[in-house]
Amino acid sequence: MTGYDSFTGGTAFLCAVPGVDELLLVTAHHLSGPACGLEKDLTWEQAPEGCVAATGLSMEDAKRHVTSTQPLPIKNAQTFSAGKCHLDVAAYRVPRTQSTTNLVFSANLPKPADAVFLYARQRGSDKLEFHPATVTKATEQRLDYQFSAKQINLGGTSGAPVLNAVGEVVAINIGGGAQAGNTYGFGNPCTSALKLLKASTRP
Repeated sequence: MTGYDSFTGGTAFLCAVPGVDELLLVTAHHLSGPACGLEKDLTWEQAPEGCVAATGLSMEDAKRHVTSTQPLPIKNAQTFSAGKCHLDVAAYRVPRTQSTTNLVFSANLPKPADAVFLYARQRGSDKLEFHPATVTKATEQRLDYQFSAKQINLGGTSGAPVLNAVGEVVAINIGGGAQAGNTYGFGNPCTSALKLLKASTRP
């Protein structure tokens, strides 16, 4: 919600960050822009004032939701550009009393050839699924992965968590598409996202 209007889009997930009392509703920064119907991308300074509240609706139970009126200012957060996904992150503080189910970030980047899973709902589907993929490239700036399925509708999956084999978040999904008959994705690596979130929640 912007204070005068509301917009919807993308995906978010509840996550615990070491040393932070509240949970964080984490998503992609670029959703605060044309991707969700705004006229232009908001800067990291504008985002907390431009998006005054956020509500995350459960994809499994329509009666469950979390709401936050505490956007987290994340210094230098911005919409992704070529090769730079590591700054595309947004978050809202959520009191732990609202929910007890959350994910955790992995402390380590996956390696090329590691198995990962996009935890998201394809556009047009009512089912939340694990979409298996294989890491093709892993740096502090960007995580790339190729999906096992040839065709996946990635619309609306920006901000969704990418998990490793033990269920830890290894990336925030940012985008993807089709290439040479396969579907690929790319995301903000866990180590970079976690570093920004920790720095932004310090007193």
